[in-house]
Amino acid sequence: MEVVKLLEERIGGRWTGIVFHRENGPNDDLAERPMSLCEAIKESNHRPIVLTQHLVNCPGAHRSFGWATKGDDNIARKIVEATRIKPDIARKLIANIPRFEEAIAEVLVGAVNSPDIVISYAQPEAGMRLVRRWQQVYGTDLHLETSSVMAVCGSVAVRAYTTDRICVSFGCPDSRKYGAIGRDRLVIGLPTHLAWDLF
Repeated sequence: MEVVKLLEERIGGRWTGIVFHRENGPNDDLAERPMSLCEAIKESNHRPIVLTQHLVNCPGAHRSFGWATKGDDNIARKIVEATRIKPDIARKLIANIPRFEEAIAEVLVGAVNSPDIVISYAQPEAGMRLVRRWQQVYGTDLHLETSSVMAVCGSVAVRAYTTDRICVSFGCPDSRKYGAIGRDRLVIGLPTHLAWDLF
């Protein structure tokens, strides 16, 4: 059974597999236009989507995927404008978000076979089922970090991949807008091998 189907059956909701490629692959599924990762997750309901540096229009995703080594000040400025927090706090929040130190070549969103991570725009009940399963298997509470900065790309996708942990986010204004994350949804991501360990 595929991990995506396993999670959909055991946890509920819709899950999307994501693969981070270090080299470019076939161009059959390239995004038809530039978009953000959160939007590609939504669009992958219809078909797999490959994002490259030139097909991502989100500064946060560029940073998260190692495609922008500078530009934190631009992201901080946007956060300050949107939230009116102090610039030094915005820069500190950004610095805490994981990113790939070596740029990846492309991101396959909607992977069915052997994804690196899986992500869901899940209802809280599905989150409860996942936490309950964690407790059944490990006998401990699940400790989570959450951030409203780079909420899908850095805080969930890259963090789940680089830390081997379950990651949760309540989204950010852009991901809720472009990713169509509903008011009753949160973002959950976990490495594929951890999903198999839980079930």
